Amino acid sequence: MHMKRLGVVSHLIGGRKLIVKGSESMSFCNIKDLPRKGSAVLDKKVAKIGKVSDIIGPTAHPYVVVKIFSDVPDSKIKSWIREKVYVK
Repeated sequence: MHMKRLGVVSHLIGGRKLIVKGSESMSFCNIKDLPRKGSAVLDKKVAKIGKVSDIIGPTAHPYVVVKIFSDVPDSKIKSWIREKVYVK
């Protein structure tokens, strides 16, 4: 399975969405480096935690909105803040 670093989780919004600060290699200037909407997002243990729902922010340093899967327990969500996440 090929994984690519998505970035670092910045914060949680609305209870079930993560805001991820995109990795340095990601920018709107290089479209091929952007994740596709609907792409699976994984934690450092390679567990699927959600999917890419949107890409926002400045073109040079975008942020990724990740919709967390409904079967992920609330108790795990806050543990991802300031952690690296990956996209498949």
